[in-house]
Amino acid sequence: MTSVNGLILAAEFDEPTRAAWMVEVDKAIKGGDFDKILVSTTLDGIRIEPLYTAEDVAVESDESGFPGFAPLTRGGVIEPRVDGAWDIRASIAHPDIAVANAQALTELRNGANSLELHLDLDGEGGGISVRSQADLARVLDGVLLDIAPISLRAGAYSIIAAEWLTLLLAERNVQGVHPSGCLGIDPFTALMTRGDVPQGLGEAIIEGVALTRASTTPRLRVFRASGVVVADAGASEGQELAFVLAAATTYLRALVDDGIDVATAASQIVLELAADVDVFATIAKTRALRHCWSTVLEACGLTLNAQHPRLVHVAAHAGGRWLTVVDPWVNLLRGTAAALGAVVGGADVLTVAAFDGAEGLPSDLGRRLARNTQLLLQDESGIGRVLDPAGGSYYVESLTDQMAEVGWRGFQEIEAQGGLAVVLGHGSFQLQVAEVAAKRDRLLATRKQPITGVSEFPLVGERRPEAATAPAADPRPGIRVPGPGPATTADPLPARRLAQPYEALRAAAESAAVRPVIFLANIGTGPSYVARATFSSNLFASGGVDAVGDGGYANADAAAAAFKESGARAAVICGTDGAYAEQAIDFAPALKAAGASFVYLAGRPGDAKAEYEAAGIDDFAYMGVDVLSTLQRLHRTLGV
Repeated sequence: MTSVNGLILAAEFDEPTRAAWMVEVDKAIKGGDFDKILVSTTLDGIRIEPLYTAEDVAVESDESGFPGFAPLTRGGVIEPRVDGAWDIRASIAHPDIAVANAQALTELRNGANSLELHLDLDGEGGGISVRSQADLARVLDGVLLDIAPISLRAGAYSIIAAEWLTLLLAERNVQGVHPSGCLGIDPFTALMTRGDVPQGLGEAIIEGVALTRASTTPRLRVFRASGVVVADAGASEGQELAFVLAAATTYLRALVDDGIDVATAASQIVLELAADVDVFATIAKTRALRHCWSTVLEACGLTLNAQHPRLVHVAAHAGGRWLTVVDPWVNLLRGTAAALGAVVGGADVLTVAAFDGAEGLPSDLGRRLARNTQLLLQDESGIGRVLDPAGGSYYVESLTDQMAEVGWRGFQEIEAQGGLAVVLGHGSFQLQVAEVAAKRDRLLATRKQPITGVSEFPLVGERRPEAATAPAADPRPGIRVPGPGPATTADPLPARRLAQPYEALRAAAESAAVRPVIFLANIGTGPSYVARATFSSNLFASGGVDAVGDGGYANADAAAAAFKESGARAAVICGTDGAYAEQAIDFAPALKAAGASFVYLAGRPGDAKAEYEAAGIDDFAYMGVDVLSTLQRLHRTLGV
């Protein structure tokens, strides 16, 4: 019990128990199935309970410790940083070198601490068109490299880009580089993105080790073990953790095998996670990663404490799979939620994607708001003033422990099969990710995992921000450097934004010669049909189909006459169950006779399904229906 100066504040109250709470819950759900009504399950099989108590956290065996001490679940420092709680990183990917340089300087002058440069060396797009060290120097013209950390992303050609940056730092006589910078050697991401590593996976890692040996700036990290590529492909939190741990262990092993001590080797690796819109999942995942990686390092003989804060360095990326093209303004809220989860979880570095950057180049407004999201969290909200603010929450501690267990188990399975390179080579990990992605797809299709502004509450006819103008393609040939060994190939994991299936339907409807509409055949007066009419309007709008007709009809003839006037070719009958029992079998044939190619009924048909279908009702729209299949069928019927 809580006490102040020896006074027990709860002394006059009975000790609350879970058993007593369960009695009250049973009354509230009227004897219903507790698990079905109140418990959910993650894609990793972790149960999310409605209530967590001290019973859910084994205090006696609690190893979370304190911030700055093993296993670093609560963070790697013992007091907040004086220069900001985390590194605010800005992403630069504009193809034009001059524009990229201007954007970089703007970001640094307006609150960003560091830069993430997406480089296009091979001419395939997706970044700054760089073909030489001189080009990279132009991108970084005016950037104070001793105080502004640089992180590189150059795909399969990361070794070349890393060498250019290393030489550039030497030319500018830069000695004290901030430890959050990274040369970006990340061949596993290249393998999963492209399906190959041209010089061979092993050779790429060896070259990264050589860079570590030759580096004159030891505070600049060399390797990146990133889970973003698998998260964007639909992986679960546990799969992402396992991938990051396996990649990082591969790099650690290569460095140590070359004679580099474990502490130095660990200091050369950045661990990167995707920050998701599920705030608590992101908090727990970030904490679980530190816990698991600390366990790996301790198994290698390191004793982790506040003297080694650099050994576990976590970067987070808020963007990717949850960005939407449709109603992009909601991405501002998603980005804020993801960023909050990452920094509360203790990420050392955070990049937030622009709200309008799902496809193509983000606007200046998008970049500014992404940056200001972090500044607001850091400076106005003061998130970083408290170390591990979620620590001690029974829910967060339980979720962290369970995620760590799932991620560690997946990591052990990868190691038992010979390591990440072997597992990716025979494709078993990709198949596991595909299975989880298929489960997520089902949740999205049935709207059990809703996407606000897309699958729920869509705004048909919205005005979207104008996309930034892309420059002309760089006429210079891309770099093609054959590796000394055969290329490593594997089945890639293509990125898939969650909203894409719905957005494809919206795009098809918007480009149709005639905008598709559906008629609301409402039975009776307003209060009786409004709920199902509103539900139907939102459901069909998620596929770009406008609902027309806003009144109720006393009989089938009136509804049929209004349908003819509407110009629609499909209709949905909306009303109460009682109204359906009395009039649905009259409305359906009347609408068909009036020219309806397809007639829906809003709600579950129950035992009357056969009767309704015999009357001419083609399908049913209700909570839990496969919305994507329903909309795709309607599009085919309407010729969209």
